[in-house]
Amino acid sequence: MTNNIARIAGVLGAAPYFRSWPTQDILDLAGLCQWVRLEAGTAMIASGQPAEALYLIVNGHVELSFEDRDGKNGLIDLLGNGQLVGECALVPGGLYEVSVRTLDATTAIRIDGPGFSNYLADHFDRALTIMTAITERLCQMLRQAEELKCRSAAQRLGIYFLADAVAIDGVYETPLTIEKSALARKLGMTSETISRALKKLADVGVSQHSNGHIIRIADAEILSEWCGLAGNKGDENAFKTAV
Repeated sequence: MTNNIARIAGVLGAAPYFRSWPTQDILDLAGLCQWVRLEAGTAMIASGQPAEALYLIVNGHVELSFEDRDGKNGLIDLLGNGQLVGECALVPGGLYEVSVRTLDATTAIRIDGPGFSNYLADHFDRALTIMTAITERLCQMLRQAEELKCRSAAQRLGIYFLADAVAIDGVYETPLTIEKSALARKLGMTSETISRALKKLADVGVSQHSNGHIIRIADAEILSEWCGLAGNKGDENAFKTAV
């Protein structure tokens, strides 16, 4: 058990939400956690159900969705490694507002909601860090909604590629770790739209390799300008605003 807590603490300490926490506080939090391993297509959280736990995604991808009054599902976002879901569990007696489903085999850390809520009530500084992280996430979602209105499908896709691009031998490469159909939903497109967007991006030096799993960008500055980010060269956060 001690070794398991130490392992969980190591992962928590590397996550953006807890990176600034003292070691002892992270160990205390780890005592409220357990490993969870889920197969692809597993319901992690169900909307309307009692919010009993938060989940930190360690490895994998999940889809956040909602159901409208007509029973139709709507995508909210796709999240991956290092992201937190199920924040409603911090509200005593709260219910989950959205549903969360795994897109691929996913490993996560389950954080007991009531235990974590009580812990934060006794540790004001730690509560502030969580409030800040959740607020930043909300602001990011609002910016994403604005991007859907202001940029074309090809521009949003180009910005997504720029956000995770890594310099390799004079060019930039972005690995696609999720299926293109899932990426299309994340960016507010259909699969057909994303295919058309890829064709448009080819005109500005974007190409596909390794059966589409690697995206290569010949010139990141040219693509950045084409996507309407000419005033944000080198600013990775500006790229991530749209994704």
